[in-house]
Amino acid sequence: MKTMTLLAVLAVAAAQTPSSFEVATIKPSEPSTPIAIRRSGHRVVTTGSSLQFLISWAYDLHSDLIYSKPGWLDSARYDVVAAAPEDQPAKLQERMQALLAERFKLAVHRETRELPLYALVVAKGGHKLQLSEAPAVFGQTPFSMPAPGRLTGTQVSAAMLAKVLSGQLNKTVQDHAGLSGVFDFKLEWQPDNMPANGAASLFTALQEQLGLRLESRKGPVEVLVIDRIENAPTAN
Repeated sequence: MKTMTLLAVLAVAAAQTPSSFEVATIKPSEPSTPIAIRRSGHRVVTTGSSLQFLISWAYDLHSDLIYSKPGWLDSARYDVVAAAPEDQPAKLQERMQALLAERFKLAVHRETRELPLYALVVAKGGHKLQLSEAPAVFGQTPFSMPAPGRLTGTQVSAAMLAKVLSGQLNKTVQDHAGLSGVFDFKLEWQPDNMPANGAASLFTALQEQLGLRLESRKGPVEVLVIDRIENAPTAN
């Protein structure tokens, strides 16, 4: 009976472990290689990617939420070409987690810490969004940023917007707007690192154009802690 219980536990653990890619090559990037990531079906190709970038993408969090990082994590850069079997669909990000564990010996754990953050809330006077029912399946590219300080969204939720704003502000943004459904929007603001053009700041633009506000708070944030990682991959 104990043997069967142990086997059952091992089976569950195996089922919860992400599968890696069927084929994957990793090689150091040339110094002039641009940073890019392209996804298509069961295939992902990245160029000029640091391990910090790959971990951030694989675990779907901002790099500021990665702790115990070695100094070289954002400097060593690699080109990655990886493909999963088409008859075994799985999230590419989960497969990247497994690939990093296999090739760079990455081991991590999650913790919840009290950190400064922004809460996305409805501004005084109400929001300016046209809400509709959420689709059964969200689009692959719900957001578009045609230029710095210009962001559009198609059928996105407030939680999705909060995640994108986290990337723009380099700080966690949590959805506390209490909105049901999805909406389309266009947002224009003055980026901090661009010459002034008379546009409003991101904080002001959110309130004036969408009727939403960012409120400074401190609260629980899930972070990723690196327990182990090697700076060179095992052979292809």
